[in-house]
Amino acid sequence: MISAFGKVILVGEHAVVHGHPALAAAIDRTVVARFEGRPSGPISLSVPHWNLTAAAGEASALGEALAIVAREVGADHLSVSLHAIAELPPGAGLGSSAALLVAVTRALAAAAGRRLPPERIEEIATAGERCFHGTPSGIDVALASRGGVGLFRRGSGLSMIPAPPIELAVGLTGEPRRTGDMVARVKASLDARPQETGALLAELGRRAEEAAGAIAHGELGALAAHMTRAQQILAGLGLSTRGIDALCDAAARAGASAAKLTGAGGGGAVIALAPGRTGEVVAAWRSLGREAFAVTAGG
Repeated sequence: MISAFGKVILVGEHAVVHGHPALAAAIDRTVVARFEGRPSGPISLSVPHWNLTAAAGEASALGEALAIVAREVGADHLSVSLHAIAELPPGAGLGSSAALLVAVTRALAAAAGRRLPPERIEEIATAGERCFHGTPSGIDVALASRGGVGLFRRGSGLSMIPAPPIELAVGLTGEPRRTGDMVARVKASLDARPQETGALLAELGRRAEEAAGAIAHGELGALAAHMTRAQQILAGLGLSTRGIDALCDAAARAGASAAKLTGAGGGGAVIALAPGRTGEVVAAWRSLGREAFAVTAGG
């Protein structure tokens, strides 16, 4: 049984795509994979919680990713069935595909009798992620593999931050979303208004760095201020939705000190920082008919 973590981005969505840092944390919801040998046939994977099955090499994103991972770990000659237990909802911006691929990479490496260093596991899982996201930043895979809290910069990777665990509420809008569409929206804004949009993305990056310092010192009030401003910037870039706004408003009424989208936006998940009132925020979101739960981030 081999696990990998989901993640949330606290500050810095989209800024990270354009060279600025993002502050992110692993969460204690995971994907766990196990393997078992079988007499013959290609490597297969089932994820019952996502109603998902695939075989290595088939014409699907997951089939292609499986084939890449199997080849890179030296398991492509094996007949193995993989089974994954997913505590993460798919397609919500919580790093579900990265967690799956890290767990699968580790499982197939174990099946092949290979002990790969962590950086190689991340390289292979990232190669598989490209089948889903084209050019993933790498932040999801790094946190799925390592856990903890870190500042991520494209090109230099994840710098871990010693920080206490933080309790967050997570709520799902239920709105369909496509990461690529949201990335393209920000790119179009940057092309059309380079100075204005560039300044906003740079501010997100600065706030990610400042929020990292706040977390390291346990200053949740400062973290909340950075998260609140980050949501304002992301909404101004056209990445919020009625569903996201409704969850943020409900969280504030329930006593949260900050609430914001996490991930690409356009739907997906909202996170709320509500020290001592996380349960009330989760209950408020559930009263709206939304899936919601508490997580521990970092730690």
